[in-house]
Parts: sequence; C-alpha cells; structure tokens
Amino acid sequence: MFDILTEVTDVPRRAPRQPRSLTSEQLTHSSTTSAGDPVRVTAWILWEDGVEELVVGHAVAWTPRAVQVRFGVPPHQHETWVWAGAVSRA
Repeated sequence: MFDILTEVTDVPRRAPRQPRSLTSEQLTHSSTTSAGDPVRVTAWILWEDGVEELVVGHAVAWTPRAVQVRFGVPPHQHETWVWAGAVSRA
C-alpha cells in the first residue's frame, strides 16, 4: 500500500471579474445601430482589475465611435461597450 501525502492549501478564490464598459456619457450623442446578425470580431477588453485581454466575440451594436461586444459562453457571457479602435473583424 502506498502512503499518499496530500497537502491542502487554503487559497481564496478570485472573485468573478467584470469587463469595464464605456459610460453612458461616453456613448451619448450617437445613434446606435443593432446588428441583424452579430459580426465576429476580436476586441481588446479592459477588466475591472486593470488587465487587458484580446477576446474573440461578436459585435452586436455600434455607434460611429464605439462597439458593443458580446463574448464568452454562458454562464460567463459578457456584453460591454469598447471604443471602435479596439475592435477588428475576425
């Protein structure tokens, strides 16, 4: 029989983080176009902890200066508004 040494480390789990979105003030004075069919894109997302991440997602709406991006999979799916310069067609 083998003796197995199991070490348990009490490491707190990181709270689920959320992406930062442009504010309503940043989105004002622009008409919004909703996508009939979401467009596949890559987008730079800024998380609330300051980490930037390039994600693959779908543009679901846009203005002349910003894009609403949906990414992830349920139950971890997010929608956030980012500047148009942070988005490219995939």
